[in-house]
Amino acid sequence: MKIKKVQLILLLIAVLQSAAIFTANAQITKVKNGILVKTGAQQVGLSVANNAAFCLSLNDSIAPSTIKSVFIDESNKVIIPYTVISAAPLYGIKTSYGKLLINTETRSWSLYDAAGHELITDGAYLSTDSSIQITHSAQGLLYGSGNRTTKDLEKNESASSVWNGAAGIPYFWNNAGYSAFGVSANDDKPATWNQAKDKTALTWKFSGKAANLYLWPAKTMYDGASGYVKLTGRPKLPPRWAFGYLQSQWGWADSAYIANVLTKFRTHKLPVDAFIFDFEWYTTTPDYAVKKEGKEGFTDFTFNPKLFPQPAKQIAEMKSQGVKFIGIRKPRLGNNLLLDTMRKNGWLISPKTDNRDLNFSNAGLRKWFEEKTRPLLNTGVDAWWDDEGESYYTCYYWWNKAQYDLLASARPNYRHFTLNRAFSPSNQRLGYSTWSGDIPSTWSSLADVPKDLLNFSLAGMYYGSCDIGGFQGTPTKEMLVRWFQAGVFLPIMRSHSNIGTTARFPFLWGDDGEAAMRKALNLRYQLLPYIYSLGHEAYTTGAPIMRPLVMEFPADTTVANMTDEWLMGKGLLAAPVLKEGGKRNVYLPRDTWYDYYTGEVIKGAKTIPVDKALDEIPVYVRAGTILPVGPVIQYSEQASATPLEIRIYPGKNGSFKMVEDDGTSYNYTQGNTRTTAYYWNDKTKTLTWNVSGQYSGKNVYKTIKVVLGGRDKIATVGKKGSVVFK
Repeated sequence: MKIKKVQLILLLIAVLQSAAIFTANAQITKVKNGILVKTGAQQVGLSVANNAAFCLSLNDSIAPSTIKSVFIDESNKVIIPYTVISAAPLYGIKTSYGKLLINTETRSWSLYDAAGHELITDGAYLSTDSSIQITHSAQGLLYGSGNRTTKDLEKNESASSVWNGAAGIPYFWNNAGYSAFGVSANDDKPATWNQAKDKTALTWKFSGKAANLYLWPAKTMYDGASGYVKLTGRPKLPPRWAFGYLQSQWGWADSAYIANVLTKFRTHKLPVDAFIFDFEWYTTTPDYAVKKEGKEGFTDFTFNPKLFPQPAKQIAEMKSQGVKFIGIRKPRLGNNLLLDTMRKNGWLISPKTDNRDLNFSNAGLRKWFEEKTRPLLNTGVDAWWDDEGESYYTCYYWWNKAQYDLLASARPNYRHFTLNRAFSPSNQRLGYSTWSGDIPSTWSSLADVPKDLLNFSLAGMYYGSCDIGGFQGTPTKEMLVRWFQAGVFLPIMRSHSNIGTTARFPFLWGDDGEAAMRKALNLRYQLLPYIYSLGHEAYTTGAPIMRPLVMEFPADTTVANMTDEWLMGKGLLAAPVLKEGGKRNVYLPRDTWYDYYTGEVIKGAKTIPVDKALDEIPVYVRAGTILPVGPVIQYSEQASATPLEIRIYPGKNGSFKMVEDDGTSYNYTQGNTRTTAYYWNDKTKTLTWNVSGQYSGKNVYKTIKVVLGGRDKIATVGKKGSVVFK
């Protein structure tokens, strides 16, 4: 009997200890996915999130999970197993990827990786009535907070705002081995961070009375990106046609003009997948002069009959020739009666000012907006170009959420795609692209494009684009050609121009200019199987399509901040000419490289001078790369009986997963893909492959031509196979 009483007492003690542990200085309480630790008058939350990160939470005694932020992917419910550490004065949680601890005596916190290496030491925190600061050690180089503070890859601070082609993101990866992402109580007042000048410490600032700092060990940039998309959401793929060339301009004159441009593209063999229309598609004049009361008769949700007298018929005709319709949208209204409705319902951001911008975070407004937009989708609009939505930090998210939800209703299972002038965390969940703003037509602006887009890649915006040719002004022929050539190697390839400038239609730029731009467009379409597969890799792993060289060569100090050349995937290095005259130096990191066009073998690390004719692009391929190269086609959905080339670049073993799907639905998220995993054995000179997945549509490649140097062999793909070069 005494034994049973002792057992009962011990059991009761164990239960009490599991619920709360009391010491002279601390109390630990278990909460969902973690613990609350009391240090003095402050309670600090330590938890795990989304199978990706630890969360250090300061919330005025509120459980860590109660900050509701659109930045966090709530659909990811996977929580990695963890154990509670209780070794006074140290308390914390431990997972397979590391541990997060707090010392209740010193009130400092620390982060460790799986091997027990301390990544952050002496972390501290301070709460006031209106803000929270979290500080910690931060030796190392920092990447990933967007392009709002600087276009350099290396960062020492973040910004809390978005602007024309720019975004500040409360995130970084530290090459000391970890990543961090801050979430404040108000998504529209995001957290910021600042690294001390001596690069020894870093301070996070959060407005309000709550703060969540997400932290995860990340040895490489790839690890950082993987954790980021687990936390904030995987980057959904746009429709496959969006990976083709998108032709935009402000100044489409009328319906005859549109038809003539389309005819010119097709008869001149200039590949294109979409026309993008500015103001003129829905209204006769821009709304910049419209006052706060609005303008009588202004059209916000109809087609301009000068351009589209029969919109459904005209759009269907465009689509029959492989060209999609993308229309500009503004975050405001111009019609006086509609604006009266907005003010009556409180749906404007600032009803008492001259601002006519809509508050898309309001659910009622979003529902109204969806129903006003539905007839446009029913007429055949394929995607939207959302402009000037920087009025508040999450405007583009909520604006896209309205468009995303409407599309799901009006055209179920069709992929959402929009072009947007800025972004905030999590927008990649929607199949979202950002362009680098209304840039001038100058050489320096061209050189800035990869700076912006590489920063986008490292900040979670995987589908970066730009106004090829620049928006403001008219480029020279040489500049426009070089811009097109750089555009081949951007995630989204789109040109644009201001009204009153020469449109970026290749056939307007002389025979030599047109020929050079056609050659660039042909290369883009030949690389679509490769680039599209990289989109699937981004969705699966978080690895961006467009990557700075430092991602693959982190120990090479030469590339730590390099932006005038970059990688597509791991193996294709683009070094386009970004200045006048055709000359530049190209740096090739330590490896073996092949000139894409000549096959010349170059051993790195090495800087080489190049002098390229107008139609030539410096492009190099890394040894061990398996590069799928498709036929020249005029639009992405065009059928071709030409075999897919699988080009082998020998020198070491290699692999590549080529992914095919229907190109328009979200079925790929349920595994409905066809993945061909290629493997190259350099010693035996053998290419093998295995095919997996359910997808078997008519657009899959059934025949391949394996190319090794000057030799090639034709093979049927089947379920598996091999080709040997002896």
